[in-house]
Amino acid sequence: MDKLSRNDVIRLIRSSVDFSGYDLTDANLSSLDLIALKFRGCVFRGANLSGSNMSMSDFENSDMSGCDLSSSNFIRSNFRRVNLEKSDLSFSSFIGSDFTGANLREADFTNSKISCAKLEKADLSMANLQMAEAVSITLVSAILQKVNAYATSMIGSDLSGADLRGASLRATDLTGANLTHADLRESEIIEAVLISANLSNADLRGIHMRMADTTRALCEGLKIDDNMKEFFHV
Repeated sequence: MDKLSRNDVIRLIRSSVDFSGYDLTDANLSSLDLIALKFRGCVFRGANLSGSNMSMSDFENSDMSGCDLSSSNFIRSNFRRVNLEKSDLSFSSFIGSDFTGANLREADFTNSKISCAKLEKADLSMANLQMAEAVSITLVSAILQKVNAYATSMIGSDLSGADLRGASLRATDLTGANLTHADLRESEIIEAVLISANLSNADLRGIHMRMADTTRALCEGLKIDDNMKEFFHV
């Protein structure tokens, strides 16, 4: 695998849009405009992409673990099956991007915009989603164990079949969200908004809950401890 530096990338974009299969480990690509480029199967481990504009780019099957993607633009980019474990994605825009099957364990999305993104079957265990704008995202069958979603807006999102065991959902807005068959055991649901959410067949046993709004929530087949039934009118 050939290794590229910052200068190599700047030189090559004059004649090519395909950088697939290159080694960009620890490369400094900060503050560059690299729009609609192909980086499939690349190794970016520890690279600095902060402040860059890489919207509509393709990173499928790449290793981006430990990278700095903060304060950047990745709108409508492809991160399918990408390893982003422990990467910094804070204060960036990933609107409409595809993270299907991606490894996002311990990734930091603080204050990022990820609305309309696809994260089906992605692993976000222990990820930080604090204050992220995540409206209408798809998290079907995703793993969100011990995720921190403090004050995150997840209005209208699809979390059906998701694993949210031990998740922190403090002040999380889940208005109209689909949580059917989701596993929320031992999660923390404090001051969260679940208005018109669909909780049918979800598992909420052992949750820690107070001051949550479950007005008009659908609760058919809900698994819940007896002392919590009053919150869900079941």
